[in-house]
Amino acid sequence: MDWIITGASRGIGRALTVALVARASEGDRVLVLARDAARLAELRHTLESPRCAVIPLAVDLARPGEAAAAGERLAGQLSAGATLVHNAGLWPSRRVVVDGLESAFAIHCMGPLALQAPLLEAGLLSRVLVVSAGLLIKGRFDPERTPTGADFSGFRTYCTTKLAGAVVMRDVARRHPAVDFAIIHPGVVATDLGARRGPLGWLLQLVKRRWESPETCAARLLRVLDRPRWETTPGEAPWYHEDSPQPWPAVVDEQEAAVLSTVAPLR
Repeated sequence: MDWIITGASRGIGRALTVALVARASEGDRVLVLARDAARLAELRHTLESPRCAVIPLAVDLARPGEAAAAGERLAGQLSAGATLVHNAGLWPSRRVVVDGLESAFAIHCMGPLALQAPLLEAGLLSRVLVVSAGLLIKGRFDPERTPTGADFSGFRTYCTTKLAGAVVMRDVARRHPAVDFAIIHPGVVATDLGARRGPLGWLLQLVKRRWESPETCAARLLRVLDRPRWETTPGEAPWYHEDSPQPWPAVVDEQEAAVLSTVAPLR
């Protein structure tokens, strides 16, 4: 079986990759994607296994064109029935615009869409799991400002772009009912996401000591991945809070029209 993990070089993505390789069956392949080619090479070396191939692919999801090219490349490598885990994430401390898009919006929304499009078109995916965030409930999408980060906030941008990513993936699920989709809040996890310098950074590190480890989160994600199916109705894309399906937060329905009308022309 083929697995594709984005954001695999550190944090939850790395822990999930380690867990998948540890229990792999003969012939399994884990394709690991991240920006840092050196970290991916180290991960491959560390996890080298006779049962499971670890295949690195350096890609910057902040550049949808690059993500689309990576998707085309993957389409030539994958076997049908692959599972894609969209895990890459960014909590930006400042506004960065790449190829006309604010970087967190690109990484949480446009990059994943571009990456998976060739794989869906080729019928290679059986499941797509999106690692989102419970903080999407704090998101407020502005069609005129959010895509370029004109409304940038050190807190709200993360929430809003996670919201946008969840909205568009739920829409993709409706249009691909043969593929099993789920969007998940993975828990409160101590990674370097959102790291800051100075007193705020020190305080955040102190708080994170109480949060769960990436390995604990990865074990939870494995339990979700082990479920035979996430969707009880094809195309419904359930919302998981940790390992339990829950009603979708109301903000997702409230913001859906604004997000979709904005994203559709950008695809």
